[in-house]
Amino acid sequence: MDGVDFDSFDSDIDSDLDIAGPGDQVCDRPLQRPQSPLLVLFEILTSLKFWTFGICFFGLTGLVLSNLSTQLSIPIIAIIALVMGIVCGGLVSSILRVLREQHANSLIQSDDVIGLAGTVILPFDQDSRGKVQLNVKGSQVERIAYTDEQREFQPGDLILVVNVENDRL
Repeated sequence: MDGVDFDSFDSDIDSDLDIAGPGDQVCDRPLQRPQSPLLVLFEILTSLKFWTFGICFFGLTGLVLSNLSTQLSIPIIAIIALVMGIVCGGLVSSILRVLREQHANSLIQSDDVIGLAGTVILPFDQDSRGKVQLNVKGSQVERIAYTDEQREFQPGDLILVVNVENDRL
């Protein structure tokens, strides 16, 4: 790394970034225009996934039918295999296309914990804070908790989150 000018390298990267400031509207999902059914069909038929799965199911269907059935003629087996290849290739390609367009969000926000049940880890009451464990979006999280009730919560007690203030439940 002798002789590398890191300062000019950093400024090149920074010029490519678009950083949102406070008050800027940020959208984590690109806008999608509705597509015509013919365009969607054309994209599916020209995709590598369609041809890969279509040829696979065409070949497997032809192989299975030719070895198991002695009563079907070769043209009938070829037609059945062709239809099976087109249907299965289109179906798998369409399913993968729909799954690709779905958005997954595992970020835990304050509103996600309201209404969830949890378990007390550290005891707390009206005068002290404690800690609770919740299962949020498939992850175990521990958060600081407090109560306005006259009741004391002991480890193992079940709780219900009714509000979040300053990241405290």
